[in-house]
Amino acid sequence: MSELQKYVDLTVEVITSDGRVIVGTFKGFDQTTNVILSSCHERVFSETEGVETLPLGLYIIRGDNM
Repeated sequence: MSELQKYVDLTVEVITSDGRVIVGTFKGFDQTTNVILSSCHERVFSETEGVETLPLGLYIIRGDNM
């Protein structure tokens, strides 16, 4: 059993290799560590405007992009 299995159906925060912060409900993964997140939003941080939240919905993130 993979270590990722214990995170299924929990809210997780993923930081991509380009620095994006994506928060959502962890729904699944595959053997190459691609992940599926539902009810996602991206957090965009700004020194002048604080934290902005952009809704994304269902999102798939490639394993080599995390």
